[in-house]
Amino acid sequence: MSEGARMRIGLASIRFDRKGGSERRAWNLAGGLVEAGVEVSIFAAAIEEPDFRAEVNIVPMVSGPSFLKVANFKNNLLRVLSGRRDIDLVHNQIRPFTDGVVTVGGGCHAEYMDRMGNPLDFLNPLHSVVLKMEKERYRPGGCRAVITNSEFSKQGLLKHYPIPPENVFVAYNGVDLEKFNPVSARLKRAEIRQKYGLGDDLIALFVGAGYRRKGLQTAVNAIGYAKDMEGNVSKIKLLIAGKDDPKPFLRQAGRLGISDRLIFAGHVPEPEALYGAADIFVLPTKYDPFSNSCLEAMATGLPVITTVQNGVAEIIEDGSSGFVLKNPDDAAGLAAILQYLSCEKARYEAGKRARLKSENFTWTKTLQKTLEVYRKVI
Repeated sequence: MSEGARMRIGLASIRFDRKGGSERRAWNLAGGLVEAGVEVSIFAAAIEEPDFRAEVNIVPMVSGPSFLKVANFKNNLLRVLSGRRDIDLVHNQIRPFTDGVVTVGGGCHAEYMDRMGNPLDFLNPLHSVVLKMEKERYRPGGCRAVITNSEFSKQGLLKHYPIPPENVFVAYNGVDLEKFNPVSARLKRAEIRQKYGLGDDLIALFVGAGYRRKGLQTAVNAIGYAKDMEGNVSKIKLLIAGKDDPKPFLRQAGRLGISDRLIFAGHVPEPEALYGAADIFVLPTKYDPFSNSCLEAMATGLPVITTVQNGVAEIIEDGSSGFVLKNPDDAAGLAAILQYLSCEKARYEAGKRARLKSENFTWTKTLQKTLEVYRKVI
């Protein structure tokens, strides 16, 4: 590409919308690229109409089981791209479909299987398809560069595949600091509290799809410990948002005698009002390359409690701008932090430092880092 020529980037993803963390990252990246003067072509099987100027290409994909969809999308994407000589670089989102750049928003699948899988998972052909794609692309010469959203995610990738480390770049996720801020988030505090029957209790908020991976069992156990502690923490309730089956955790709460302390809100597309209604954010996750919800909570001024298995832990000063558990199963440790944060002054100070820390992480910085990667490989 000649000096001064406009760059055309192809963004490839099975879905292009704003319904998940990795999808929102791709959406924000596309909008930022357009603003930066880059020509953007989107290649996806399902596309939400973008609110920025971009060429949209529907890639056919069969209906049926997930493993068939992924394999079919990859083959059809390669066929569609084979006739496009105007694309300078294809940037794969989430999965390594082509030999361009890959952003592994959800982390390396082999690492996920190591941490969260069980022997029966290997009977699911989806895992075999994704692992085969990774093995093909994450080898020397298999793709031009990989972008991870944390050092934690980068090290997980390098543990499994012989990618030259100099070809793996960390670009942290960003957060919309205007949308997620302490003032606007609290505008609907009373309304949300009334809607979910939260009263004047101390509210710990949990946001995440896939409750087992995100550590909901530990959070529920911590509420059980907190029930027996002295002080305001004995009135704590857990507000849970995200898609998954609540029944196992309701049974767990029943055994602990805290059924009245759990409120399941289900999937909430715009969670910022929930942050404003809460007092503390908890995500004792077992594996999370970088939790957007933690960064959003920090931006709204909530003290965040998470674990070392979350890439967000890299940007938190433990005990200052947030709290990091060394063991995702440490319910007693989580309860002790909740006890400490039952003090309003402690919550305010930690939340204030969390907001200040979040201000270092914007989508503009993510865009700038991504553009640096593009320039290195084109």
